[in-house]
Amino acid sequence: MAVMPSPALRFLILGSNGGLGRALARHLASVGQVTAWGRAELDLSDLASIEPKLTAQPFDVLLNPAGMTSPDACVQQPELAQQINTEAPAELARVCQKLGRRLIHFSTDYVFDGGKTTSWSEDDLTAPVNHYGRTKRAGELAVLEACPEALVARVSWLFGPDKSSHPDQIIAKALQSAELTAIGDKTSSPTFTRDLCEWIQTLITDHPEARGILHLCNSGTASWQEWGEKALEIAARLGVPVRTQKLAPLALAECTFFKDARPPHTSMSTGRCTAITGIQPRPWQEALEDHLRAMQAALAFSSTPS
Repeated sequence: MAVMPSPALRFLILGSNGGLGRALARHLASVGQVTAWGRAELDLSDLASIEPKLTAQPFDVLLNPAGMTSPDACVQQPELAQQINTEAPAELARVCQKLGRRLIHFSTDYVFDGGKTTSWSEDDLTAPVNHYGRTKRAGELAVLEACPEALVARVSWLFGPDKSSHPDQIIAKALQSAELTAIGDKTSSPTFTRDLCEWIQTLITDHPEARGILHLCNSGTASWQEWGEKALEIAARLGVPVRTQKLAPLALAECTFFKDARPPHTSMSTGRCTAITGIQPRPWQEALEDHLRAMQAALAFSSTPS
């Protein structure tokens, strides 16, 4: 008797205009049916619209990388940040629980206060130092309370082809100037969105039991200065005419242009994810090289300064 193939999973991805949302939509299209929604399709500040729209849309897995992610914007619009980062995820989780659908919600390393010098684990105490981190932590708790089977994926310092990030911006500046700066005493774990999408796919297809909080990031730790200088070194090797490979360090305490506090050290341990999946995330330096090679091949960097 012939074995009937399993039906393709149906993915509903929110935040489709963001860098991670675009990366997830592209990657998961190879393993299932993808519906990607931006704000036009679902405005997360309109809480009353969430249940009817989700109920009308067939899906098996809801992925929510949408959020208000700028700490300065969050402190300037605290009520909106609360709606989008806390109340909307809670409603998404409630509806997924009601419908019996899987939810993967994305959170941040900014739930930690940054006072630890070693990498943070999922069991470490959270104590956000800014409004963004507080709304995201409240969102984590609300999601898991409403839908205990949900997976909350904490990510950090995303980079990839779908949205300009720190290394891309540093390279662009280095095409114009040899006098550049970056914060030297703020550290975390850079995360390549292509790698992140592969880990998410594995968690969805091979580990339906995965739930609770998981840290997902590339291995290793970097400061903004180290991350930028590595990008410049790689770019120079690829023939990009950057004018410098060095960044003068700034101290986080001197960055008075920030409107809300930043945690200084938030690199995360991925041991729990490795225990579940067997995947050991590769070093961020290796992932960054792959990203910049792809960008250079796609002519995303200028061959001459403009």
